[in-house]
Amino acid sequence: MNDQAILALLFSRAEEALDALARKFGSGLLKLARQILTSPEDAEEAVNDTYLALWNAIPPARPEPLAPYVYRVCRNQALKRRERNLAGKRCGLTVSLEELRGTLSGPSLEETVSARALGRAVDAFLDTQSKTNRILFLRRYWFGDSVRQIAGLLGMTENAVSVRLLRTRAKLKDYLIKEGLYYE
Repeated sequence: MNDQAILALLFSRAEEALDALARKFGSGLLKLARQILTSPEDAEEAVNDTYLALWNAIPPARPEPLAPYVYRVCRNQALKRRERNLAGKRCGLTVSLEELRGTLSGPSLEETVSARALGRAVDAFLDTQSKTNRILFLRRYWFGDSVRQIAGLLGMTENAVSVRLLRTRAKLKDYLIKEGLYYE
């Protein structure tokens, strides 16, 4: 079923919309949630929470395209659950996000830059990168994949992945400084 048909079912409040969402996105959502959460049960709950959140958000929202919206909602649901479950503990995603901390934060970043402006800047930066670097960046910092998983996925060595991520973070930092979004 295509995105427009699923949206039409959601707008008509037909329960078949949830089945259609599960058929089209279910396995991908579960994989994403499992990357963030350690427990398979928690991952399944995050996916179910995603369906509920989508049911409540659509309508009035009419996301075009649907897939990124669905995956973003799932990621947010999984991150909320992870935060509740692992308060104070470190996990793979926490480690990967800490790698970015030196790149994305500054003394007054939270007070001076909205999350949307920073997101637009990171998007613009990624548009300047090679396809491989974009994939590496998103797999590590959006999906929370380990360096080992990324290396296996892309047929690279772990060292090559680590070095490219390090260089990409350095380029991102330089880009954010040039754009006035990072202060040393």
